[in-house]
Amino acid sequence: MTEERTWLAGENIRRAGVTRRGFIGGSAAAAFAAGSGVHVANAAGGDFPASVDHAFGRTVVPRPPLRIVSAGFCDDDSLLALGCVPVAMVRRGMFESGIAPWCEPLLAGQNPVLLDGVTTDYETILGLEPDLIINVFSGMDALAYDRLSSIAPTIAYRSGPWRAGWREQTRQIGLALGRAEAAERLIDGTKASLSGFREQFPSLVGKSFTFGTYFAGSGSMVVYLPGETRVDWLVELGMRISPGVNALAQAHPGRSSLDVSLEQLEGVDADILVMWFEAGSREAIERQPLFRLFSPVRRGAYVALEDAVSVWSASWPSVLSIPYGFPRILPRLAQAAKISPER
Repeated sequence: MTEERTWLAGENIRRAGVTRRGFIGGSAAAAFAAGSGVHVANAAGGDFPASVDHAFGRTVVPRPPLRIVSAGFCDDDSLLALGCVPVAMVRRGMFESGIAPWCEPLLAGQNPVLLDGVTTDYETILGLEPDLIINVFSGMDALAYDRLSSIAPTIAYRSGPWRAGWREQTRQIGLALGRAEAAERLIDGTKASLSGFREQFPSLVGKSFTFGTYFAGSGSMVVYLPGETRVDWLVELGMRISPGVNALAQAHPGRSSLDVSLEQLEGVDADILVMWFEAGSREAIERQPLFRLFSPVRRGAYVALEDAVSVWSASWPSVLSIPYGFPRILPRLAQAAKISPER
């Protein structure tokens, strides 16, 4: 039986002087959108009560929330694109401020608390007195959901832990804000951006790829599988998952990534190898003779993502990061696509 939780959103934290600080002015959002190509909705409106189905049941939010905690990775992107500034959101590693540059202009001068993101800080979240918690792109389990729900109505993923793509994030968050139609417009605009990129870089269409990473000291490369956010956007651009990666996914259903030993890298050969790296990891793997002999690396069809904009937008694409970050990544992929594979 589906569990339904209905909340009097914010009923326990109404205080004198509390304003609707969660919503930014439509003019600020529109100005940013006009100058950046990023799709941003006007903040007006909202249909309540709002009902959201998710993996742990159903949450009903009867009125517009005033204090929203964004606890999932990049969930704040969809919130901001829908004109809502959270009181807290996950810190973005690699950015000095902890905030992605596509988010900063939409904060309207506000300074949300930055959460760790790796672990759930229930005490900090409780102290923020939220009336809505967004935790869509996360590894939240039933216990964590129950604990967060004891603090405030909580919105989870539908798909599974670490599986919610940018469409699911935007839809779930749009529903929670009573702005389902605005969320669909954001999705349509982002789909149009992806279609435009596909037309702009036709050399990528039909090319096979493997997307991975490496952590210093390991004897293996992490390879991402179909359904992982890093993989899905490349497929949407018309690229093909490499046969070896597809075979791994079939042999390990339900997995989003697997370790492939450096001795076995040829099993995931592809037209293009894409890798993201944390500080120091690129140098570590490129010192490995077996990696240097890997076919796409030897051919030069290898794209290393190290800068924060590329890493975050390629790893966790969103309605804000796709139009902001992809123009930095795609020309490099297109250049790699021109290199003829060894067959």
